[in-house]
Amino acid sequence: MAETKTVKKPRSFPPSLAGQCLRYSVMELLGFGRLLSPETLKAMQDGVRYHKTYQEELLQTHIVRAIEAPIKDIERGISGRIDAIIDQEGSPVVIEYKSVNPEKFSRIAAAGPPVLHWAQLHLYLAIGAFSRGWLVVESRESHARLVFQTEGDPFWAEWVLTRVRLAREHQQTKKLPAREISEGCLQCDRWQRCFKTDQERDEAVQGHPQWRPEPPLPQEFGIRIIS
Repeated sequence: MAETKTVKKPRSFPPSLAGQCLRYSVMELLGFGRLLSPETLKAMQDGVRYHKTYQEELLQTHIVRAIEAPIKDIERGISGRIDAIIDQEGSPVVIEYKSVNPEKFSRIAAAGPPVLHWAQLHLYLAIGAFSRGWLVVESRESHARLVFQTEGDPFWAEWVLTRVRLAREHQQTKKLPAREISEGCLQCDRWQRCFKTDQERDEAVQGHPQWRPEPPLPQEFGIRIIS
C-alpha cells in the first residue's frame, strides 16, 4: 500500500508583513531563512521586553479590552495578534506598539510613521472591522513616545489587502516577485536573495533610495508627543 504524503498547510500571512517589501513577504511565506546579526537578535529581545512593559502600563491606565488579541481572516489566510485593544468612550481602539532606537525615533518624529508600521495597523483595522487605531512609537533611550492616531483610511485598507492578495498569489506559484529597492535593502536580513554582492546592492540602493507606496502616507496623523 502506497504511503500518503502529508501536505503542509501554507503559512499564514502575518500582519507585520503588510507594509514590507513584497518580495520579502513572499520569502517569509515560503520559509526562506534569515541572517540575523547579534545586534538584530538583541533588538528583538529588547522589543519583547518593551512590549510587555507597555502592556502592563495600559492595564494600569486604561480600560483594556484585550492584550495580545488574536485576529484572523481565514479567507485571506491572515493570522496575527493585536498588541492591545483599549476602550475609549465605549468604542474599541486598536493599538500597535513599536520601540525603536533614538536615531529612528527622530526620523519618525520628523517624517511620520514608517510604511511598515502604518500598514500593519491598517490591516488590523481592515480585517477586524475596527474604526480607530493608534500607532505608539517609543524611544528606547529617552522613553519619549509618539502616538499616531487614525480613524481608518479606505485607500490604505485597499492597499494593504491588495498586498496580501499579491503575496498569497506568489506563495501559491512559489515564484518571487520583482525587487522593491530602497534603503531598507541595506538592513534587510534576506538581501542576499536579491543581490549577488553587497556592492551590487549598495549601487542599486544609491540609484533608488526611496520606495513609496500608493496611496502615500497622509500629512496629518493626529500626532501626540509624550515625553
